[in-house]
Amino acid sequence: MLLNEKSRFTDREIIEKGSRVLIRELGYSGFLRFIRHSEGTSKEDYLKLGDEIFNNMSLDEIYDNAKKYWENI
Repeated sequence: MLLNEKSRFTDREIIEKGSRVLIRELGYSGFLRFIRHSEGTSKEDYLKLGDEIFNNMSLDEIYDNAKKYWENI
């Protein structure tokens, strides 16, 4: 396996960074669908993961981010 600076991320950092990319590319609903379809290959609780991703975000912030995402597609 090739080692580089990106391989030094913790599991949590990998999940956070990967989740951000998926949300940017798929949107929030697409991200959750991806997680749901991936459940069979992962023991990760996608609802818990969602709670971690949106931790300390108000519903208004989530809505504003989703709106900005859809306006920029």
